[in-house]
Amino acid sequence: MTFSKLLVAWLLLNGTIWIYLSYALAYLGRGQIAETLSKTVVVEVLGVVLVYSLKALFENLSKNNTWPDKPKAADKIERDC
Repeated sequence: MTFSKLLVAWLLLNGTIWIYLSYALAYLGRGQIAETLSKTVVVEVLGVVLVYSLKALFENLSKNNTWPDKPKAADKIERDC
């Protein structure tokens, strides 16, 4: 497990908890605060997941593609490992 995966998991866990706590705020009669908090947290959680997914996509594309400037011998060695 890499540091970035741990960070994303931690942020998703905290975001999920914040969303559930906004329901508790709404139940206690603080609807305006709960609505604002929920919108903010959902945008933050989706942003984290989107950025991490794009990072992983570009890493996989870079690792698994045969680029013109990549030597053929290094490509064969990487596939064998």
